Amino acid sequence: VSGLQAFAKTEQLGIEDKFHNAVRLGTSPIVRALVDFDGGMDMVRELDDITFTEWFTQLGGKRGSLDRMWDAIAYALGFLDCDNISARAMLTIFMLFAIRTEASVLRMLEGSPQTGLHDPIIKYLEDRNVKINLSTPVRDLVHDVDEEGKPTRVRGITTGAKNVYHEFDTVVAALDLPGIKKILPENFRKYDQFDKIYNLDCVPIATVQVRFDGWVTEMQDDSRMLDISGDQSDGKAAGIDNLLYSVDAEFSCFADLALTSPGDYYKPGEGSLIQAVFDERAFSRSNDQLIEDCIEQLHNLFPSSKKLNCTWSSVVKLGQSLYREKVGQDKFRPNQATPIPNFFLAGSYTYQDYLDSMEGATRSGLMVADEIIARADGPNGIGAMVAKDAVAAAE
Repeated sequence: VSGLQAFAKTEQLGIEDKFHNAVRLGTSPIVRALVDFDGGMDMVRELDDITFTEWFTQLGGKRGSLDRMWDAIAYALGFLDCDNISARAMLTIFMLFAIRTEASVLRMLEGSPQTGLHDPIIKYLEDRNVKINLSTPVRDLVHDVDEEGKPTRVRGITTGAKNVYHEFDTVVAALDLPGIKKILPENFRKYDQFDKIYNLDCVPIATVQVRFDGWVTEMQDDSRMLDISGDQSDGKAAGIDNLLYSVDAEFSCFADLALTSPGDYYKPGEGSLIQAVFDERAFSRSNDQLIEDCIEQLHNLFPSSKKLNCTWSSVVKLGQSLYREKVGQDKFRPNQATPIPNFFLAGSYTYQDYLDSMEGATRSGLMVADEIIARADGPNGIGAMVAKDAVAAAE
């Protein structure tokens, strides 16, 4: 209902574009999913080999809708435009938003990811006697091979500068795409599942943060925009406390962290901390140019902010971020279970429906847990292999 209201009220689209959007979405797999979720999801998965533009224009969708609305959504999802992103990637999100009402709820951490996300997870693990080894890079996966040189079982890992060996019954490689490409031994590519991973690639991004001496997104009251006095750490300072989207800036998705996550990002006597993510169109620019472009585009979006001064800035470039969700990538994404009985994969690049995202990574973890449990028992299960090793060691 909220989505339909947004379409009806938006000033981004004209009457004709709104009509064609309604027709296209009304004939999409989303409609089937309202009564048959699995059937609708199957239809969406079959759309991985065409772009969102190709799908959208099949029944009269117009370029104006793509330029004025859908491109911003595509960039926010995968840092690609509609001409390049897979139709499956876009429609998966629309369908989940339509069917699972909790999927579209937007929540921001009170503070930084470290305090709001990582620290609670670390505490949960350490309370259960899990040891987290930092600054201990994995050097190799120690494994057995058959007569053809194919890996048959992973015995453990070596870590650190001294290649210390650690033996494990089961190994889960919970990594991002660059990480799994780096750690897999070359002979693992003798299996098609591992070899296909190398067909996937990543998009580069640049994250820009700019701090101001006032509140950038406050457009109604100049006195409030300029007011940085007192303690405003409750997140109720002037401006828009939400994740923001725009088709009129190169960063389609951005936020004022001093408002959305004041726990760590609000600073007394200072104003907005805008975080904006630029995609590969801007990646090659210098840091100074990116900061200048970010400020200029913020001024275009919020003209009153021209009265403010930038007091601090930062640029972090990531050459390999999300995997590139262009057409035809699903066939290269591996399942969590692998041809090696005690070796498993996890990470948002692995096959699950929530794409390359935190939710996708979490889903892959749940799925890999199910796969480990399924392989644990039975005459050829992981438990049987461990027991056989114990008997052999005792002889």
